[in-house]
Amino acid sequence: MAHDVFISYSHKDQTVADGICAGLEAKGLRCWIAPRDIGPGEDWPTAIATGIAASNVMVLVFSQNSNISEEVSRELYLAANAKVTIIPFVIENVKPEAGKAYYLGRTHWLDAMNPPTVKQIGQLIDRVHSVLEASGSPSSVAHVFSPSRLIEFGQRVHRRKPWAIPAVLILLAALIMSGITFIPKIWAAYAVGLSSPVLKDASFYLHREDFNDKDFEGGLPPDWDLASDWCDNMKVVQEDGFMTFQAPANIKPGCNMGPGFGYMLNQVKAVEFVLGVTSETPVNHSSYAFMLAGTDNAQKSFFIICGLNSNMSGCNVKIDQQDVYSSNFFVESPGNLYTIRIEVLDPDLMSFRFLVDGEMIGEYTMLSTDVPVYKDLMYHVGGGVVGPNDRTRAGVYLLDYLAVEQR
Repeated sequence: MAHDVFISYSHKDQTVADGICAGLEAKGLRCWIAPRDIGPGEDWPTAIATGIAASNVMVLVFSQNSNISEEVSRELYLAANAKVTIIPFVIENVKPEAGKAYYLGRTHWLDAMNPPTVKQIGQLIDRVHSVLEASGSPSSVAHVFSPSRLIEFGQRVHRRKPWAIPAVLILLAALIMSGITFIPKIWAAYAVGLSSPVLKDASFYLHREDFNDKDFEGGLPPDWDLASDWCDNMKVVQEDGFMTFQAPANIKPGCNMGPGFGYMLNQVKAVEFVLGVTSETPVNHSSYAFMLAGTDNAQKSFFIICGLNSNMSGCNVKIDQQDVYSSNFFVESPGNLYTIRIEVLDPDLMSFRFLVDGEMIGEYTMLSTDVPVYKDLMYHVGGGVVGPNDRTRAGVYLLDYLAVEQR
């Protein structure tokens, strides 16, 4: 597969390189980066050479580390021979050694910081786009989120006894209304899943709901709220062990809900939920997703949204309503259930992993310069059914259970 960008870097700068890769791919630029794009058992030098030859642009993460790297020198040599445009992205003020200066002497350098800011990565994205347009090689946006393989899981899960352990009692509805209804039908994130969720001791959870308490059949569980007036065009009730969104045809769906609890990110180990639609629901149904959402009164927001959207199901990360990352997609099949898991790998680094039925579909780590702004937001869990217009067909959307695991 052809790529827009080959990212060359010293392994000592991998965190920065991964952040640059995520920023480029979030804007539709297909990147080749080691070791992610080297297959198991594949010869490393051959994979590097093939990746460079198949790319249109090389972004060199230039630092003291890459300046003394022989591997980076070999990559520059291959790029020059393949007539690949080289863009040095300078994160440290270092004079290039003679061998690298030979290849970089006539290139346009972009100055940045270590780690680079969102604005500096934006300038890099603009530069790559301009190079691709000038060369007549449009970016391969259509391929950016193509799955490395299709995930076609979806087994029934066992019913469990509900647990509800409140943390901070803050209503979710207004926060969700301000966010999810503006989210497009592409969801992002990395996958970590369980083939069959196992019930832990109550202390394992900040909150868990399985929707099988007969006292709430035909209604809502305690502490679960609907976004007021937004769900009037569909029926949302607990029924037969599920939370169900029963949507008629020809409506504009925008129904969001969730438990009215708030958490600090360092309290949360993972968020796990099981989603599906009935077999009678059309494949091209409205987007159905739940999310871990952080917001504050200053309009700062950080959303991880994971859900079902036909052959574009997966996870998406948004910062201040801007897409910054999308996971691999998987193919959803109506009539199946999917265990979706968002793992908080490191709350201090804002590092996350995404899984579907135990298969990882992605990982995301926030740029370190942005972490202080978003790490200490109040986080909530919620979601629902959304769509851009009223050209919809009738469908039933199922939430089998939702759990917030305690760190």
